[in-house]
Amino acid sequence: MPLKIAIITDLHFSNNPVEDCPLRKGELADVLLRRAVHRLNRWIKPDVTFIGGDLINDPASPDSEDLLFFLKTSLDLLDSETIIIPGNHDLPQEIFYKTFGRPKDIVEVKGVRFLPFLDREEPGYNARREQCDLDRMRAARAGFEGRIVSLQHVPLFPPEADCSPFNYTNAPEIIKVMDECGIALSLSGHFHNGFAPLKWKESTYFTATSLCEAPFRFSVIELADDGSVKAETHQLSLSPDLHLTDFHIHTRLAYCNENIKMPKALQLGQCFGLASMGFAEHSSHLYFNRDAYNAKKFYWDGINSPMISDNTEDYFSLYKMYANDFSYIGMEIDVDRSGIPVIDPELYKRLDFRIGAVHYMKSMLDAGKRENEFMYLSNAMIKSGINILAHPFRIFRRSSLDAPHHLFAPLVALLKENNVAAEINFHTNEPPLEFVKLCLECGVKLAFGSDAHNLYEVGEFYPHLKLLEAAGFNGSFEDILLKPPAKYNRP
Repeated sequence: MPLKIAIITDLHFSNNPVEDCPLRKGELADVLLRRAVHRLNRWIKPDVTFIGGDLINDPASPDSEDLLFFLKTSLDLLDSETIIIPGNHDLPQEIFYKTFGRPKDIVEVKGVRFLPFLDREEPGYNARREQCDLDRMRAARAGFEGRIVSLQHVPLFPPEADCSPFNYTNAPEIIKVMDECGIALSLSGHFHNGFAPLKWKESTYFTATSLCEAPFRFSVIELADDGSVKAETHQLSLSPDLHLTDFHIHTRLAYCNENIKMPKALQLGQCFGLASMGFAEHSSHLYFNRDAYNAKKFYWDGINSPMISDNTEDYFSLYKMYANDFSYIGMEIDVDRSGIPVIDPELYKRLDFRIGAVHYMKSMLDAGKRENEFMYLSNAMIKSGINILAHPFRIFRRSSLDAPHHLFAPLVALLKENNVAAEINFHTNEPPLEFVKLCLECGVKLAFGSDAHNLYEVGEFYPHLKLLEAAGFNGSFEDILLKPPAKYNRP
């Protein structure tokens, strides 16, 4: 059975920018790792994940152990079996493995044996494998007919292949044992550029690219039953050539915010290749305190509720503090039970764009009424002057119900008639492919939204692009995506 192996390596996590190597975005490593972990768990689903060392940048830093522990909180979220080894930038093994579980000499996953090596560092950022570990390679093969994978930090390859400036000082000896034992695959990190899979006799040698340097890559290997290898490189940033806008990013004012800080979100958006970013805070969070919001007063009472606690000026002030030519201000506007948007109409003119959302319905549990209420509220919202309808049909998914397919066409017709875009949004959501196809067929614009409540989500459009691919779209995004508004002087 083919085995899927993910490789994340060379994070170089630090609390501050790496001054002697500015290409390393070590100060972003925690966000990069969380983004990679989320993508692996939700969409890639590897059988095993190999963390190939250099998790931190400076082992002499007084906060080095804290940094490792912080990364562990993300690595613990991995659904797959995980094998973690240190690199030359990490703390000594005895300290490193106080934080992480030390792997066994042989780790077996679905009938494949993995051999993690903690080899001795040599001058020139090279390494050497000791005799005891060469013997371990032979021992792993004894009486075992399955596939074996060698894991190490420093690249391993036949010296004559000239794949990297770094290698093992006794590489020929190791390669000989690889051949002798029929070890199918060697996986490494350390060399940030990486190199493509190299088939040499019976073994394949691969070095993954670093996570810490743009475009922030990790790799996924598919190891077939016959030992053949298929490699795919994933990058966390988008191609700037796509000119994509994330229209749906929250702020610290959201009750559901996890760690969004506007300046950091803006930095990440640019690092991840976005062309522009739109902040869109919940109107119901800005007008109601937490208790009133949890009681759904925004739905029952609306904008004229006696429990209104207007914090919209705090939102505008927060945005103004960090706004730049890359950013836009919007709002995710809720609707009350009468279909009236929960926002002072005077604020519309102060927003660059408006997202409408149906987050609550009184009839959600009533099968005979919920679809009628959904269309009633959606109709009112679409006709209210919004630019984007947020996460269409997500409210059904939130209640563990299938999206009503017979409502796709009437909702698309409403969007088309009122020139409102449909949002593609994967935040606790799976957009219906059939609905997206219908939007494309009918000329309804689409808007990408991350619905980011956590920094790792900003501009995470991997699933959005895959969805359009599944919908059969292969044209220009300019033809189907909503464009950000022109900049103007807001009052």
